[in-house]
Amino acid sequence: MKNILLRSRYMALALGLLLAAPALWSCNTETTLQKTLREHDETMRVIDEDTIQKYLARNQITNAVRTNSGLYLVPLVEGQGPPITAGKRVSVKYIGRLLSNGAQPGSTGYPASPGDSRFPAGSIFDNSFENRTACQCAVFTVGSNIAGFNEGLLLMKKGDRKLLLIPSRLAYGSTGQQGSIPPDSALLFDVEVVDVF
Repeated sequence: MKNILLRSRYMALALGLLLAAPALWSCNTETTLQKTLREHDETMRVIDEDTIQKYLARNQITNAVRTNSGLYLVPLVEGQGPPITAGKRVSVKYIGRLLSNGAQPGSTGYPASPGDSRFPAGSIFDNSFENRTACQCAVFTVGSNIAGFNEGLLLMKKGDRKLLLIPSRLAYGSTGQQGSIPPDSALLFDVEVVDVF
């Protein structure tokens, strides 16, 4: 009798697993929107890397340092002052340029796209020299800017001047900034740290 009860329990368990198996196999919690966004991010990672590598090659820059996030830093002037840390206020001079305008070069394996012709690559979208301040700089707290700019600042110190080559996902991403930066644009900042306080 015990064997019959044990067998029937095993049979019920096996039947339950067989019935539940299709539901378990389809436990994909990723929505269609999440999948689309993930695929877009993966595509842009390849395109941005290609865009930055081509910029470095075209300008014969060999001393660029790539961070794990994909940000590239090119040292121009080595400062001697204190390092920048999170939450510090900084005074910086900078020029922000479009490294790309959402264009997709065909060499990435994705269909080539000209991007937004209203915003040619290399054009200036922001410039601290136009702030009309005595120092021609901008003062802000580290952590209050786009991710790539913040990451770059945290790798600098007073007196440093570096180029920051920022992939689109660390800049304004797929939304861009209305009127000045098209979606999916990689950016280049020429940044000089004037003061850290």
